[in-house]
Amino acid sequence: MSVLAIDSSARHRLAVVLADRGGGLLASRVTEGSVAVPALDRAIRDLLREGVPEAVVVVTGPGSYTGLRAGMAAALGVAHAAGIPLFGTGSLEVVARAAGRRGALLAVADAGRGAAYACAFMARGLDLRALGEPHRVPLPEVAGEGCAVVSLDPLPGARVGDAAGGLARAVPAALARPPLGLAGLRGTYLA
Repeated sequence: MSVLAIDSSARHRLAVVLADRGGGLLASRVTEGSVAVPALDRAIRDLLREGVPEAVVVVTGPGSYTGLRAGMAAALGVAHAAGIPLFGTGSLEVVARAAGRRGALLAVADAGRGAAYACAFMARGLDLRALGEPHRVPLPEVAGEGCAVVSLDPLPGARVGDAAGGLARAVPAALARPPLGLAGLRGTYLA
């Protein structure tokens, strides 16, 4: 069985994947550029041709307000229409999983206006633990302080990870959490 996962948290990137329950990537659609969010419907339709997934995972933030709302609305619509559970994951967890490495790392995402969202993680095999809360920092302050810096965006000093692979690898941890309610779905927005 497959899981549909949607990451529309970035301003200029959309990733929609089909993954197995273990985080293996089965199929993906990644769109880069200013037309990322309008491609959401087409990407979901393309991947749903493979059949109805057993669950949906959606990135809940932090990220672009418009992008997060579009992705959460689409995920909610698929889950509700198919009668399947909806799960959430954080955008910086997806970034950390895209790193594909062990040890301490700093996951960062472009927040626009000269800032980034950041969160430190410790990765041990498939286990990933946040070492704090996501926060917004000025881009010049993004530094790993002895650990790797990874992003899905081309940011100074950061290694760029695989958006589709990171999203697929986030699926098992998302499925291990309780499902999200189909009413009152909320994103994480940082000021």
